[in-house]
Amino acid sequence: MGIDTAPVPYLDRLPADGPDLIHEQSLTILRDSGIKFGHPDARRILADAGCDVTEESDVVTFPPDLVEKAVESAPATFTVRGRGGQADQTLGDGNRVISTAAGPPNVLTHDGGRRSSTMEDFELFQKLVQMEEVITTGGNDVCVPNEYDESIAYVEMQKRVLGMTDKLPGGNCYGEDRARVAAEMVGIVHDDPDLSEYYLIANANSVSPRTWDTKMAGGVLQHARMEQPVILAPAAMAAASGPATVAGTMALANAEILAAIVLAQTVSPGTPIIYGLPTSNTDVRYGSFSIGSPEGGLFVTLAGQMARYYDVPSRAGGGLTDAKTVDDQAGSEGMFQLLVSFFSGIDYVSHGAGIMDSYSTASPEKFVLDCDRIRVLERFEDGFTMDEDAFALDLVDEVEPAGHFLNKRHTLEHSRENFLIPELAYRDSYDSWESDGAKTAFERASERVEDLVAAYERPSMDADIERDLERYVDEKRAEILD
Repeated sequence: MGIDTAPVPYLDRLPADGPDLIHEQSLTILRDSGIKFGHPDARRILADAGCDVTEESDVVTFPPDLVEKAVESAPATFTVRGRGGQADQTLGDGNRVISTAAGPPNVLTHDGGRRSSTMEDFELFQKLVQMEEVITTGGNDVCVPNEYDESIAYVEMQKRVLGMTDKLPGGNCYGEDRARVAAEMVGIVHDDPDLSEYYLIANANSVSPRTWDTKMAGGVLQHARMEQPVILAPAAMAAASGPATVAGTMALANAEILAAIVLAQTVSPGTPIIYGLPTSNTDVRYGSFSIGSPEGGLFVTLAGQMARYYDVPSRAGGGLTDAKTVDDQAGSEGMFQLLVSFFSGIDYVSHGAGIMDSYSTASPEKFVLDCDRIRVLERFEDGFTMDEDAFALDLVDEVEPAGHFLNKRHTLEHSRENFLIPELAYRDSYDSWESDGAKTAFERASERVEDLVAAYERPSMDADIERDLERYVDEKRAEILD
């Protein structure tokens, strides 16, 4: 009988009474300053629930007891149904969902440099999503297909997400119509038009400071009406759209999340929400949003800790970097942010692979490098077992002093299962590396992208469902473009 290593402890940076203090400050913001809601239905629903609405400014103020009641009705865990070869995914009980880059309008490749992204790039990323086992959801907008009109691009992207991979799809919270269309397409693929179970997760961003605009509030409303999970994610920028302190920006972002929880739970009590915090600081030298900073890592720890305080799943972080190319900065910042996300207990790791350049660029090469980083963290997290076979005392006694264990059966049996073999990190000798072309990580990653794309196989889909999905997209395309 053996024992396993202890779990990695959470990177909680708040003291025991820290979550209470942030919560109290956020309640003060909600009660005294309020949150602007651009959507008239949202204002009406909140007013009927007991909030005060200032009609001239559309600002809603919240009684603290209403906020407390709403938080209590949000579920601690929920399970999103898988399809094809993918398992169901439960959020909130220690399982982790890892997503891709989301929303960048540019792509960077080793051979082509940086340019505007296209649908061809989007399709390449879907192949990588399907092939890399550590990625568990393809989201819905890993990069923007700039050649498509914005009004139809989201339909075309959702079609490819559902057709090219069977991993968990994302929804779309940019307005009620888009939220509904994305969900209807997912309902077709699951052959469940009534969405009787949880099938997708969408991300809704507030507009800091203190605003849920018409589109995003509408997306939250629609997801609550459909009772489908939604991430509430203020991307507050400390020193720009938030105070120039971690504490002040945290209280503000937390207030924006709590306001949307009240809205969602008032519409449909029990609607699954994920506590999202893509918040970081502004580099005041340039006015740029710094997503690879240590302060961004602090906000990740706060996301995990505050979500556990409210007993809901969390979203943050990923392989974030401000680097403009695949270099040391991209690797060090990306690994730091992934590590903090993993060990802060984040349930939904957004931008897990491929994102760079302060959210504005996605790179296939960085995607596969990030996947290698994820494998490293997962292996570290797994730890090891201590039992009679692992200690191998008989073998230790058998090997002569100054001998070696390389030719032993025990080594052959255990080395592959106990030691991570990285896909891209180079561990052979300098001479071997030089004779193999002295390739950089960027170059090796480019070759791995080619190999994965060549090995990709489109997941199977029932012919009737595929026809229904194609018909729906054709009809929606005609409706939108006409």
